[in-house]
Amino acid sequence: MSLKDQVVLVTGSSGGIGDAVIDALKVEGALVIGADRAAKEGQDLAAFFPLDVTSEEQCASVVRDITSKYGRIDALIHAAGILGATPDIMETTTEEYETVMRINASGTFSMVRETAQSMMASGTAGAIIILSSVAAKEARSNYLPYNSSKLAVLHIMWSFAEILGPHGISVNAIAPGPVNTPMWAQFAKDSGPDAVANRAKRAAQLPMRRFAEPDEVARAILFLADPDNRYITGVSLDVAGGAHLGIGS
Repeated sequence: MSLKDQVVLVTGSSGGIGDAVIDALKVEGALVIGADRAAKEGQDLAAFFPLDVTSEEQCASVVRDITSKYGRIDALIHAAGILGATPDIMETTTEEYETVMRINASGTFSMVRETAQSMMASGTAGAIIILSSVAAKEARSNYLPYNSSKLAVLHIMWSFAEILGPHGISVNAIAPGPVNTPMWAQFAKDSGPDAVANRAKRAAQLPMRRFAEPDEVARAILFLADPDNRYITGVSLDVAGGAHLGIGS
């Protein structure tokens, strides 16, 4: 990889995948900047910015401040997102649905738009990697807000990939399946009274028969962030242990 001295912004930097991405980037010698609602203790970052992705002004301010200080952003890794409430679809309120969409979809649009404008203005042939999910292609009624938001993320990725390609900017998505993160711990807890059994049942449905580790997702993200791989664009890469193959026995 050739990420040494690359200026990389990681949103959702305090989450399970974001934290793993930061560790992997630092090993490669990148200059890593984190952004999230709150900082995670112990992360050795070049800079950290408090960020609520539902605020267009905050998204613009973070990008503006980074560009002003470092002259450019070489890569955006947008991992900010939530699972949200998981009631039965008939009990889901419009407010609950819109909250997830604002953070996962609208927040993604704002961050990608602001970063893209910065890259174009600085003449940077950068990389934008967005976190989607294999859930974008699944029908799970109690996760309708989350799943639909992650499908929206794919359309955001495809649209920006089309318009940014002439500027040499690649835009791709990573679609994880179950990952050993706090979000998936919440999923197991919400899926029934026995979280351990729920987790084991979901793992058994995967051809690989296990959840991914955050560092496995991080390695796929770094592959797409690598300047040597910028010709890859408009792609959603599943990191899901074969989840798309169907339910295991």
